[in-house]
This record gives sequence, structure tokens and C-alpha cells, in this order.
Amino acid sequence: MALSRRQLLAALSTLPVIPSLLGASARAQGMTQPKFYVHFATGHGAIWNQNMYPAAQAPTTQVYGGRTIRRQPLALSVQNGRAGVSPVLTGDSGVFTASLASKMNIIQGLDWPLYVGHHTGGHLGNMARNDGSSATMGDGAIMGAHPRVTIDQLMAWSPEFYPDLAGVRERVISMGSRLSYVWANPAARSGAIQEVAGTRDSNDWYDRLFPPGTMVGGPAPRAPAVNRVRDDFQRLHDSARRLSGEDKLRVEQHLQRLDELKRRLNVTVGAQCTQPVRPARSNRDQFGAPYVGDYDVNPSKQAASSKMLNDLVVSAFTCGLSRIAIMEADSNFTDFTGDYHQSVAHRAEQRAPAADNQMPSAPQAVLAGGNQRFFEDVMLDLVAKLDATPDGQGGTLLDHSLVVWTQESGNITHNTFSVPVITFGGAGGYFNTGQYVDYRNTGLLYDTNGAEPQSPGLFMHQWLGMTLRAMGVPQSQWAESDHGGYGYRYSNVNWGAFNTATGYPDSLWALNGDALPWLKR
Repeated sequence: MALSRRQLLAALSTLPVIPSLLGASARAQGMTQPKFYVHFATGHGAIWNQNMYPAAQAPTTQVYGGRTIRRQPLALSVQNGRAGVSPVLTGDSGVFTASLASKMNIIQGLDWPLYVGHHTGGHLGNMARNDGSSATMGDGAIMGAHPRVTIDQLMAWSPEFYPDLAGVRERVISMGSRLSYVWANPAARSGAIQEVAGTRDSNDWYDRLFPPGTMVGGPAPRAPAVNRVRDDFQRLHDSARRLSGEDKLRVEQHLQRLDELKRRLNVTVGAQCTQPVRPARSNRDQFGAPYVGDYDVNPSKQAASSKMLNDLVVSAFTCGLSRIAIMEADSNFTDFTGDYHQSVAHRAEQRAPAADNQMPSAPQAVLAGGNQRFFEDVMLDLVAKLDATPDGQGGTLLDHSLVVWTQESGNITHNTFSVPVITFGGAGGYFNTGQYVDYRNTGLLYDTNGAEPQSPGLFMHQWLGMTLRAMGVPQSQWAESDHGGYGYRYSNVNWGAFNTATGYPDSLWALNGDALPWLKR
């Protein structure tokens, strides 16, 4: 029998975070609760400001970086069983409560100041993973020559974030592709930066997080075959004199990966952890996947599939098996059956329909509606479940978490100015919450003739660096050589009065090591 939302939240609320699962060294050091990080990534963007953000209501202002920035408290509007702070950021009032809104932040005015077309890497700090404006030139190619390890992996391999790996089976639960990147040898922080493969199959993740023989009181696990494989490669490394330096490096990188696999296989979950029941059919088996059946045009199936992944994340966090999860939306959460990319996302800024029979009469309504469903059915679903899980100290798991949603673009597809950043959770008291902040310099416009205005803001690099510090990763582990944020320094904009020199001067780059105004407690 399927559980209702209320039944599931009630069940989750009986599963506290168990301090004894934190690990011996963490307890010995008197550590408080660990921190958790979740990142949702969706494609395109192109949501009009009036749909994405709250209406301005007598905001507080201050001058920062030579521009006037704005802040106002979030005001949750409730009507007819619906609650929201903007048209997109709306959900069931029984879930999206004033208490949950008080743990939320809406950030406008964070930019990647360049043009790359489409990308997936920018969500977590590796803008080198982009489709490129040209194979040999342009901003995309320039960024492609300067890859960065993504912030999820910087956390995952930081001893400050994971001071004790005794109970950690997965450093990162990566539910998507082309989002997460790390060194070929992450233990040594060396080698080429490579993609970390992910999967959105819920039972694949169940089997990785809760393999047979790993629960206290369960059957004894078999000795993993990886031990013998690892020994063979070690002998090859130590004895093969004809190995070139490059081949020896490859063997060392492979040995490190085998060591990590061996470590994960040897994790035993404590008796305090309540193991969830493995579903007979995975989310893919039950609901489908992109390009299978009607999945791409059935938002209900997309939501149900994502909720099964959310449940695994909550179980893994509660049991201490991981503290990082990233999830890529695999569809657009709409029932639009035409060419979504060209007819919706690429025309969503237009105020009137074009003479094109493939174009919906109101592309913005299609796009904003899909993003609203993603917010309610995926992000809000997870944060409500985290907030229903007590931390054993009078708070909830969400209070120790930072849950982030970013989009590929700002309010116009392809343009990475003012990429929306929506967050829940205070990261263990690091963040002030319950506010809408706007860092744009509205005195400058990207296109004075555009129906959907764009202005330069602060750098996404500043937010990424602040996120790492908030999660306890010291700047010494990721410092850039030429600014205080995270990510390769580059900007290239030339549109009238809004250009590189005026929109993104050196004085603005110099602020990147600061905490963003109003956000830090």
C-alpha cells in the first residue's frame, strides 16, 4: 500500500539523527551535528522576474560594490490551500508553511558574466562543462580550458567536512550526469579533472547505500573480490620496471579508486539505523525515464520518480551513510508535446506569440508552470521531509542542511546573468534565512530595448566560495590565485552601457572573498 505524504512525513519524524552514528573521532572532538548539502539543478531558466521573485515591498537597501542592493523578509501568501512567495515558488499550504518559509532564502543577482550557450557544470562551479559558443574560440572555449573540481566533490574529499568516514558509504549521492567533477586521484588531489558518473535509478542507489550484509544483525558479508584485484594492481605498480611514468600514474589513480571502493564496501551501518524496505520496482521501472513512453510529458510520473530519490536521500542522511546529494532534473515537468527547447525555452522571454504554429500561445506560462511543479513536487517535498526529521537537539535535519536549487540560465535562456539561487536550511546556523535579497545593479541595463530587463549583479564565484566556507571547507583547500571566490575568473560582456568594465570591474572581483551581504548570521 502506498503511503500518503502525511503518513510518510510522520514515519520519517520517528527517525532522529543519531549522534552515535557520527563516528568515534567526531564524538571525541565534541562535534555537534554534521552538516548536509543537497543541490538540485534544472535546465534552461528563462523565468520572468515577476514569476520567479517576490514583488518588491519596501526593501532595506545598502551600498555594496558601488551599487545599491536590496533585501526584504519573505512574506508567505496563503489562499485556497496554496501558499507561496512568488508564482513559481508556490505549493500546498499544508507543506509550504510559514515555519518552512522562515528557513528559505531567495537570491537574485548572481552572475556568470559571459556567454556559453548551454552548460551543466556551472551549477556546482565547473563552467568548463559547457556546450561552447565555438569549438575554437569564444567564452565557452575559454572556460573549457580551465576546469574546476565541483564544490560537492571539494566537500566530499575535505577532512573538515567528513572528519570520520567510518560510517560513510557514499561521499556524494550523484543523481544525474555532467554535474559532478573531481581529480583523477582525489585522495592526492591530482590528475585530470573528470566527470563523476551518476544515476537516477532509485534501486541502484538503494543497493549502493544498503547492500546485503551491511546492517548490524544481518548476514555476514562475503569478503569483497576488490581486495584481490587491488593486490594485483599493487604488485604491478611495485614490480613492473618497464612501466612508463605516465602508465605508473594511471595505475596509482586506479589503486586510489579501488581503495575508495574497498572502504565503502567495508562500512557497516549501526543498529540504530532503520533500513528502508527495498522497493520491488525502481522509479525507472514504475514510472519510466526520458524518451520512454509518456514520461517526458507526464509531470506526475516525473514527480513520483524524483520523490523516490528524495526518500533515499533522507534515509541515507539519517543513517549517516552520506551527507551530500546532487540531483539533475531529467525532464521539464510539463505536458507540452512540441519542441520544448526551441518553442518554449528559447522564446519564453517574448511577450507576444510569434507566427509559428509550433509555439504555444504563452511559452512563459508553460515554462513557469513546469518550474513551479518542480519546486513543489521535488524541492519542497525533500525539504519538508528533512524538516520532519528531528536532530535530537530540538531542531531538525533541515536546520543542519543547505538545500540549493539553481537553474542553467537567468531570466533569458542562454544568458547567465542573475541565475536564481533558491535555498532552504541554515547550514547549522551559518546562514540568516527567511529573506529575499537582490544584488543587481539596476542602474545598468544589458539591453535597453528588451522586454525582460537584465542588470549586472555580483559573481556566482562569491556564492560558491561562501557555500564552501559554510559547509566547513577551508579556503586553503580551494583558493583561487586571483580572487577570493570559487571558479575561474573571466568576464566578457559588451552591450551598450553594460559592459565588462562597467558591469564587472576589478573592485567587484576584490569582494569575492566576502560573505554575501545579509546572508551570514
